[in-house]
Amino acid sequence: MAGERYAQLILNSITPAPGDELSIWLNGAYQRFVASAAQFPSDPEEYYCQGDYSGAGSNLVRYANAVTLHDAIEARLTALGVPLAYTLAVASDSFTSNGVITITARSYDLQWDFAPTTSPRLNLVYSEQSLPAIRPITLGVEVDPVLRFGQATGAIRLLPTAVGAVSFTYAWADGPTTQNRSNLLAADYTVTVTADTGASLTRVIAVEQNPRLSVVVRKFDDSILLTVSGGVAPYTFAWQDGPTTASRYNLAAGSYECTITDDEGATVTISVELEASRYYFSRNPITLPLDAGDAYRADPSLKPNLTFLCEVFIEPEYLSGEFVRVGAPVEQPADRQGRTVFQVEELLDAYLDYYVPAPDQRRIARADPLFRRFYLQHAEMYGAPAERAGTTTLLQHYVLLGGLSGYEAAQRTFFTSYQPAHRPFFTWQPRELLVAPDQPEFLLFQVPTATLPLIRQIAVATYQDGSTATVFVDEVEGPRRYELYCLPAGRAQLALPEPAGKHLVSWEVFVVDEDGVAQSERRRYVLDRRLVAQRRYVLYANSLGGLNTAAFLGEAQLDAEVSGEEAERGPVPFPDPLAGDVLVLDRSLRPVVKLASGARENSREWLATAQDLLLSRRVLLLGPGRRWLPGVVKVRTVPVLKEGEWQQTLELDFQLPRERHYTPALPVVPAGQPVPPVQRQDLLLP
Repeated sequence: MAGERYAQLILNSITPAPGDELSIWLNGAYQRFVASAAQFPSDPEEYYCQGDYSGAGSNLVRYANAVTLHDAIEARLTALGVPLAYTLAVASDSFTSNGVITITARSYDLQWDFAPTTSPRLNLVYSEQSLPAIRPITLGVEVDPVLRFGQATGAIRLLPTAVGAVSFTYAWADGPTTQNRSNLLAADYTVTVTADTGASLTRVIAVEQNPRLSVVVRKFDDSILLTVSGGVAPYTFAWQDGPTTASRYNLAAGSYECTITDDEGATVTISVELEASRYYFSRNPITLPLDAGDAYRADPSLKPNLTFLCEVFIEPEYLSGEFVRVGAPVEQPADRQGRTVFQVEELLDAYLDYYVPAPDQRRIARADPLFRRFYLQHAEMYGAPAERAGTTTLLQHYVLLGGLSGYEAAQRTFFTSYQPAHRPFFTWQPRELLVAPDQPEFLLFQVPTATLPLIRQIAVATYQDGSTATVFVDEVEGPRRYELYCLPAGRAQLALPEPAGKHLVSWEVFVVDEDGVAQSERRRYVLDRRLVAQRRYVLYANSLGGLNTAAFLGEAQLDAEVSGEEAERGPVPFPDPLAGDVLVLDRSLRPVVKLASGARENSREWLATAQDLLLSRRVLLLGPGRRWLPGVVKVRTVPVLKEGEWQQTLELDFQLPRERHYTPALPVVPAGQPVPPVQRQDLLLP
């Protein structure tokens, strides 16, 4: 125990007699010790060892004087560091030995007693010089914790006691010399208490505090959810406009203020600026501007060393409710005005992918890979040392795979005026397209509001006699705002009726709600019945994440780009004449389909939007068996517009994946059927 000292017992031995015993009292009891030839046990847990004292003249343990015993006992006590008691039994053969036995031990009591073999033995004298043990200080401590985080309301009261002590002095490491302390912040305080007996004690005393009253503010489209921790529950909520609940729903955009109070009276006031959640394109800047407010600008000392902490969380599986943090928390210092801006789009884009529909998709499908829910969690850090503020704000949004041009992204015209006014499908293609009967077409629809019980796809077919037919395609119940749905739009996919005597001319596709109110623009498709040698369809992801089909009507050409690695054969004693002088290490072939759009109506408008195809990062060619073949548009200069020419055409090279082994298209043979001959594979023919 801190402050305890060794007590010392000094005995002057004068002519002990055979059979006399010296008992030493340690720690509340007499204990016996008999010396042996080994003097002391090697095992520290073995407190004594019994020797053999039978018969005169035997090999007995003999101490020339008591000094030897003194040295051994003192060394053993010091080495073991635990209170031990020893009894000395004088051997049966008499000897005379005068000396001093000094015993040093950690003990509250250190005394001696003498037990003679005969009674009385008053002539045997042991003179004693005893230094009583300096008894340690017992320190009682009463601590009042800090009930409200960060306030100086803690207190410490010291209650020392020590046998024989009359007074105490106090030395606190941070300066004061008083027995008690008050108005303390939560921290560790070190004090040394010294008694007038010379004993001292050093103690570290912790003043605890209730956890910081912390609030997480979750903001959604029209609601605010507060989650409180720390302090002492229960909590009360007082919104400036009246309500007393932790959560608010069906709110209009604007500013809201709430004061939260815990059971000890600790309070925190939060201000929430509510705005509808947004969606962002992953390939445009996604920023989070933060501002410490006017109070900070008026007095920056309120938040010294101010920085902002931002964490990005994304939901890898849509609607799972499981959000994972993307990367590490990012910390940025505030500028002189108490502001900073985080930019996070690169963290989110890796979690998105294109949605690829089946060529003959006939129903509405949610395009899950294209979008994700994410939220940005941010808080302030300030102080010395810096600590996280008690309020954390969480903003939930959607991110979509796509992007706008730099100018439009900066102006946000698409979000502020174009989309609300037109409710377009996610494509830049003309609103009227000429399409073939078997041409696959798709439209990407984004749910515009959070109040739609369902969305319903409608197609209206128009015939050569001017009559129309409305076709219900499909519907989805309970769509969520900002979700993306892929709609079939081709003539064969919609299974549009063509009654006897009527010829289909065109059809329109649009989305309505349960009351038939239009929720999207109307797209018109005109049936192209022209006879052409071949149509080849390319599906590509546009800049908005939607899917467009480009039909190429001109003559095509299939090339093969051959590449490989070769090495020259070295001379050998017996060369194989058929091996030649070149060793082929690797060989690959890359098919390249040269496509031409052919003559088209509205060619200028179509070619302008075809730039989306040249920029696309996901391009698929509809190959034999109506299956998609992946590839890329070769990087080269492609003429898009030639002034002075009435008919504009688009020509490009579509590169298919590299091949290292040729395999023809193998037929699928049902069980028990004869195997047809292997057919040649021709990427230019369906």
